[in-house]
Amino acid sequence: MKQFGLILKLLLGIVVGILIGTYAGEWVGTQWLLNVVVFGKSILKDVIQFFLPLIMISFLAIGIADLGKRAGKMLGYTVGLSYLYTIIACVLGAVVIILFFQIFPSLTEVAMEKIEPRKLPPNIVNIRIPFPFSESLITSIVLGFVLGIGMTLVKADGLYAVLKELRDISMVMIRKVIIPIIPFYVGTVFASIAYQGDIWPKMRVFGYMLIVIVVLQWIWLLIQYSIAGAYARQNPFPVFKTMFPAYLTAWGTTSSAVTMPVSLARGKLIRNMRENIADFVFPMCSQTHLSGAAMTITISAITVSLLTYQKIPGIASLIIFIIVLSMIEVGAVGVPGGSIMAAWPALTGILGFGEEAMALMFALFLIQDSFGTAANITGDASIAMIVNKKFGGLEAGGPR
Repeated sequence: MKQFGLILKLLLGIVVGILIGTYAGEWVGTQWLLNVVVFGKSILKDVIQFFLPLIMISFLAIGIADLGKRAGKMLGYTVGLSYLYTIIACVLGAVVIILFFQIFPSLTEVAMEKIEPRKLPPNIVNIRIPFPFSESLITSIVLGFVLGIGMTLVKADGLYAVLKELRDISMVMIRKVIIPIIPFYVGTVFASIAYQGDIWPKMRVFGYMLIVIVVLQWIWLLIQYSIAGAYARQNPFPVFKTMFPAYLTAWGTTSSAVTMPVSLARGKLIRNMRENIADFVFPMCSQTHLSGAAMTITISAITVSLLTYQKIPGIASLIIFIIVLSMIEVGAVGVPGGSIMAAWPALTGILGFGEEAMALMFALFLIQDSFGTAANITGDASIAMIVNKKFGGLEAGGPR
């Protein structure tokens, strides 16, 4: 239940930030709060950004290298299907949310209106933490691709081990350092937005987006199970009923890694499911099948871009973003909040998001994170049904 603690801290940070931004400077003796906000936002942003190149390079390189090394038929088929589902979910989310804003333009008209913002005081303690590499995250993305593709072409066990350990270290830093300070960082950004007088229209749109995200995740589950049921010639609704306890567990823990034993146990109860296939598919998909979280990130990114920059990202940028997002998300779902943290370099490097946009992304994503994780883990059964149908006639003994 730690994720609920994170959500409560995030909500508390947002509320306190809005209160500070709304009333600081208005009451006698509160001007110093604005100075704290400006300094806190600057230093926390630098701490977070310091890790971004490390996260991007290690996650992307290992994700590509692992995909290249998975040459076994069942292994490659399962991972490929997981990536395909993730990409389709992102495209579906992008199309639906763009059409939604086209059909209901009034939802964002007020939020997109330009106002004359009040200026925050200057940062009186100008301490900066520089990037470990180039400040352009595009450099880290390209380097991650080069290293990942290179490791699939040549034998580079030493480099692979180093990058894998770097990824493991990055995961620890996400869990122990970045995620705990996120509520404070988001609070300082929301204080800045509130002080500038631009907060309430955005919050109204966010409320609608949360509803759209949850409804679309359920529709996506229906699509996944329908495809799997048609391919496996099996009624998908009893399968979903069997997996529903795993959905509730994932919703409560917000961790695919923690929920995996439950999903595996429930998956073995699916009619005609071979035990050796279930033993392979469910643990694998708990780390590679990210369609629910990736769809949410895509929807949130388009919404935040529209609210913050008054435009929807271009088609080319969205395509590149979805491809990169699907790669770097591998392994991120083991940590509550890890999905959005792993996506940070892609959001800033490809879509050009700044601090306000990223704070809004964190707020929108983490509040619904439990539903995204539940969609991830429950959708694993649809992949297992397809793999079981295709490889179920093989003799037991592990993936081929």
